[in-house]
Amino acid sequence: MADPAALDHAALASAALASAESDADPAGACDALEALGGAALNHDHLRRLAVLADGDARVVRSGVENRIIRQDEAFRDRARALLATFRNTATS
Repeated sequence: MADPAALDHAALASAALASAESDADPAGACDALEALGGAALNHDHLRRLAVLADGDARVVRSGVENRIIRQDEAFRDRARALLATFRNTATS
């Protein structure tokens, strides 16, 4: 097990965002970003999270047809909440 202080938190945040952007694991990406906290995110990370939260394209693009829209909206709601938390933390 690696020492958490020795991990590259910015790289982990980037990997989590890439996971959501590629529909690999959007919910897991939110879990990872929440665990990393706002201090791990730079301006580009926040911009990417904002695009995921409020962009035009669906984030969740695969799954059971009648659940995709609900899962996508649930992801976007959580991404918006994380974004608000991270922005409030950065300005405090």
